[in-house]
Amino acid sequence: MADFLICPAIALGIVIGIVEFGFVHADEPGGIGFGHAFHALPWAIAAVFISMNIPFVLGLLKINVAENFTLDLLIRVGIAVASMIKIQMAAAIGRGVGEKIPHTIMIGALIFAAPYLWDFVLKGLIGGFLPC
Repeated sequence: MADFLICPAIALGIVIGIVEFGFVHADEPGGIGFGHAFHALPWAIAAVFISMNIPFVLGLLKINVAENFTLDLLIRVGIAVASMIKIQMAAAIGRGVGEKIPHTIMIGALIFAAPYLWDFVLKGLIGGFLPC
């Protein structure tokens, strides 16, 4: 059965939330306050947490991820698209100036790729330093 990932999901979610905050700060004239940072961080952490724990949930439902890799990818695509829609809506409502589309796509791609970045790159580099 797949592992339930807490610390890696939170760590990657914080990094992606900070990247999103930087993009919004660069895209909106006059900069923004910390309100959007507090808005971006929880969503990024939640989206990455869900994305990284799909194999665990599918294992609980007795669905073999190796046999249903397409389902795994489709769920991650759905999470990434929902995140991109949320980013565009929040930026447009906040000040009436939206975040640039390439920035939104990069955040969605990071949320989609977070489990793979962890497994293939970061786990060996920083996995031992995380408390859980």
